Amino acid sequence: MMRKKNNIVVGLTTVNTEMLAVSVPALGRLRAKFTLVIYNDNPMATVSRRQIRKLGYCGDLQIINGLENIGTMRARMAVVDAAATAGMNPDWFLFCDDDDIVVDLDIPNVSSDNFAIIQNAVIIRHRVGDLLRVMANTSDYDIDGENVELARPHIGFAGTLIRANVLNRLFKIMDTVTDAIQKIDDSLDWRPPVDAMMWSYVNIFAKHENPDAVPIYMDKINYIKNNIDTPRMKYGRLARPMRNEPEHYRRALAKYDAVLHTALDAAALRG
Repeated sequence: MMRKKNNIVVGLTTVNTEMLAVSVPALGRLRAKFTLVIYNDNPMATVSRRQIRKLGYCGDLQIINGLENIGTMRARMAVVDAAATAGMNPDWFLFCDDDDIVVDLDIPNVSSDNFAIIQNAVIIRHRVGDLLRVMANTSDYDIDGENVELARPHIGFAGTLIRANVLNRLFKIMDTVTDAIQKIDDSLDWRPPVDAMMWSYVNIFAKHENPDAVPIYMDKINYIKNNIDTPRMKYGRLARPMRNEPEHYRRALAKYDAVLHTALDAAALRG
């Protein structure tokens, strides 16, 4: 597939700002031209341009230090809003968590019906040594199926290139239903599946606007996901359901999806 130049924004959301030492140096080594927008969702810490430059990133940069903790979903929405306000006018967004690593930002010349580019991810599950190696060299890993796994394809919001025009319009709809989404979050005893929910929303919205809309798959690795820090309890909740995990996730995602479908129906009625 032919390649072309694209205007890309990488949205990096962080709460534990020390973890930027994982994600930012790798971004600094990428050859692709992009703008990095960092949303710091920790009001007790400040991220500075000097800090990011010292970590090795010297490209275009915007930093947003939040005044309160708003959560991953709203932080990502704020990144898209900030890009629009600053007149960046990107073609694509790619979101990265603060302790994950972007390996590649290559974009093929795809159809306008392709609203996202799904790729593969390496998942580091247990050993800190594996993480330290890929921090120094993003190709230095050994996929063993236990400590280091290959997600092929990697399905999720973070690490997936998504068209900016889709996210801009989707997030305007989502902004009207954040209270309903929060209500579902609060009803769960375990950490809400924000990444899966946002990926589902992208698919629903893109196909709602264009029946021919489809993601496209590239069989290459573009993301290294750090799953080492997975304690049983986080933010006062279980990390995942205790029993019948797939069914709990299915039910939760069905509730989230229903909120978006209702919002889209209401928007259609308003014309």
